[in-house]
Amino acid sequence: MAENAKSRARWYLGSVLWYGGLNNKTGKENQFGFLKSESRAELFFHKNEIVGSQLPDENSPVLFREGVGKHAKPTAYEVHLLDVAATANKLVDYFSAFGQGEIQFNGWPQREKVITCFVQAWGDDVVSRLIASGIAPYHLLALFQQRRYYPELFEAIASHKDFNDLIALDISPDTLPREFIDKHVEQFAAWMKKWAGNHPAPSPAQSAMIETLLKKISLSATLYLAFFNCLPSETLLKHRGSDIDEFIRRSFGQDKMAVEPYIRDAYPRAFASKADWYRHPVFRDFITPCLLKQKMFRKDFSFVSDIESSPELSADPEFFILAKLLPLIGRNDEAAIQSVILHEIWQALLSGRFTVGHPAIFRLFPQCTSLQKRFRHIRLSCEAFHWRAKQADGSTENRFLCRSKVCEEPRVLPDLSKAFVDFSIYDWLAHYGMQYMVVGEPSKRDLPIKLAAWFNRIRELFARLNCRSCGLLMVPNMKYSRVEVTVWDAASNGFIRKPFQAAYRLTVFKCASRGCEQFDISHYINHCIGYKCSEIIDDRDLTEKCDEGRYICAFCGSCCTHHREKYGNTGGGETEAVQYERFYGGSPYFNR
Repeated sequence: MAENAKSRARWYLGSVLWYGGLNNKTGKENQFGFLKSESRAELFFHKNEIVGSQLPDENSPVLFREGVGKHAKPTAYEVHLLDVAATANKLVDYFSAFGQGEIQFNGWPQREKVITCFVQAWGDDVVSRLIASGIAPYHLLALFQQRRYYPELFEAIASHKDFNDLIALDISPDTLPREFIDKHVEQFAAWMKKWAGNHPAPSPAQSAMIETLLKKISLSATLYLAFFNCLPSETLLKHRGSDIDEFIRRSFGQDKMAVEPYIRDAYPRAFASKADWYRHPVFRDFITPCLLKQKMFRKDFSFVSDIESSPELSADPEFFILAKLLPLIGRNDEAAIQSVILHEIWQALLSGRFTVGHPAIFRLFPQCTSLQKRFRHIRLSCEAFHWRAKQADGSTENRFLCRSKVCEEPRVLPDLSKAFVDFSIYDWLAHYGMQYMVVGEPSKRDLPIKLAAWFNRIRELFARLNCRSCGLLMVPNMKYSRVEVTVWDAASNGFIRKPFQAAYRLTVFKCASRGCEQFDISHYINHCIGYKCSEIIDDRDLTEKCDEGRYICAFCGSCCTHHREKYGNTGGGETEAVQYERFYGGSPYFNR
């Protein structure tokens, strides 16, 4: 091949597609193969062009020069295997030919092989050799980022330099250690503000760089960017919203998150008052709920009108329920409280204000880990109750049960030592003076356990609570219990006595749509009371009743306590998991 047919301009990296193998026509081993370049072009190469005695395997990374061979075929020359230490000097030439950004090191398929080649060639002296090699600093840092020699390499390049000095060397900020950014945070923030201002509509590559930076920098640097509006609020919230949320929440408790001293110095420069801090678009949606919970904790009942006047918070079930429930405690008996709060919640469900699967409900009624193991496809709140288990020796052992099975981690015991922003319903009720009938021993008769079980039942039965004619959610039978309760009145800024019609019967439902043919027709929906049978009793599916007027369960044959002889079928051979899926698989909260 003539020398002028070869392009000697630069080196390229690629990987071997295949080499050698038996040639069926000649019956001999092939002396050639094909490789794929970084541009995904396929090139022919001959054995004579392989430098060294080692032959390549499929997918072997190689360094080569491109040229044109016989019949104008794209051909590779001077093919070097990357696992040969002598290739390191050639790689220096390879990198020297590229400008900034031409190699995307994040996810670059050849990265590990290139690093290995340098390290094998130069060993512990790799850093000094690379610094002296002439490879641009921005390539070196991008190549070795998050690798063994990176700290030493960075120190050699960045010694006695600040953030602006490194930017002047075309070093990308996403290759800088977070500690270095913290040390030069003012320069970093100024650069970021200018950079973001120059790219108001960032390209995908620019957006990726912002995301990389925001994932990498410390919480302190993130707060500093927010303080001085260096990035759009929505960008900061998209990538660091959860961290900012945790920072705000913990700032209202004793376990505050540690931040760099420069944040404390920056705060008075960024905000003239606490009100400015509270209104800042990055922080306000996290601070407002905490301030409201602070009012709840202090029993300042103006939180009720604050919630009711906020469309966002009144649609959050955590705040909706607390606004309706807490003012009732200590001023009404438990039966009246239960009637009112269940009525309020059901009205909210009917109106679509929120659903029983809303994540905020699980902040009030925490998910049960024991039930999660038994019923993997649906989230259920802990409804544990205390049980004294008799032992063989006659002693008793205190346990907690969730649905008659041992609850390994009951979530229903109040813990007033934690921050109020993390209070569950059990903590709030205890803080407001509502204790279990036996302190430390919740029972099925206690209001919070009833509420947790009620939410679970609605999640499970939800698919059956829609009218089969018009499809709308039915309402509980309004067995109106006209009670007089003490409630908070925002207009008078105090408590007043008020008559209230409370719906509390949740076994009989009816369609409330006047245009529906099923309007106002009641349907009984409940669980079977048979021994170890929880089959759903729905009078739309059953017709046979016993002489006591109770529907006869089609599964176990039981009906009422007067016909105990029909008890005994305890599952028909079905496992609990199969039975549960059959019962509740139609619920919108059941995820297979």
